[in-house]
Amino acid sequence: MTKYIWITISIIALILVFAYKHAPNEPDLEKPAEDIISDQMPTPEEGEPIVSESGNIKVTRPQKDTVATSPILVKGEARVFEGTFQIHLKDANRAILSEKTAMANAPDMGEFGSFGELILFDAPTTETGFLEVFSYSAKDGSLQDLVSIPVIF
Repeated sequence: MTKYIWITISIIALILVFAYKHAPNEPDLEKPAEDIISDQMPTPEEGEPIVSESGNIKVTRPQKDTVATSPILVKGEARVFEGTFQIHLKDANRAILSEKTAMANAPDMGEFGSFGELILFDAPTTETGFLEVFSYSAKDGSLQDLVSIPVIF
């Protein structure tokens, strides 16, 4: 009987040692809280909105000349027909790397709605490119409300 007790205690001790070794590091409590948070949180790439000529689409992320890695987060607000708009990521040669139809979360028709979309893409062949956010006209299907943001790959 005592043999089984010692085996159980040994197994529990091994589990505790293994858990301790693989536990995440605790923050340094000697640092101010702001430094701990900034060490653990990525810095946001949001800023002043980049606004379409019509004012109907505003993109806050990414900002101009942001380094774009897959996936890239696109955030902002839109006031477009039925809340639907397009996001295209293009390389410097204007080849489309990724395209997505997205929707703004507007509380009512004619109001701005926020959006946040992750765009996945394969490694581009150029060092720069463009992120384009736009809508199609309900009237004639033409491109409107274009926001074009240069990015770096």
